[in-house]
Amino acid sequence: MTNTADTVDLAHRLAPGATDAPAVSAPDRPTLTHGGLRRLIRETVAKMNELGLGRGDRVAIVLPNGPEMATAFLAVAAAASTAPLNPAYRADELDFYLS
Repeated sequence: MTNTADTVDLAHRLAPGATDAPAVSAPDRPTLTHGGLRRLIRETVAKMNELGLGRGDRVAIVLPNGPEMATAFLAVAAAASTAPLNPAYRADELDFYLS
């Protein structure tokens, strides 16, 4: 269920022409540029599509808040519905949200 038009649209909304400009930064972590974020989105969507995941699918992400969660959310959301879950949830809580 690939929809490249949406992927291209999302990637191009990221400060067009600002390939080397910072897009995501946090203390003590490498800065991700707009070009890097566009590339991450394209590569993630391609890999998800290769695995058979696309627009009609739901993908849960369990990561702590931070730049990794932000970039994972953007990249996965370009391909599928995304459900961020709290990594502090207990197993029974995760079971509830994933069922």
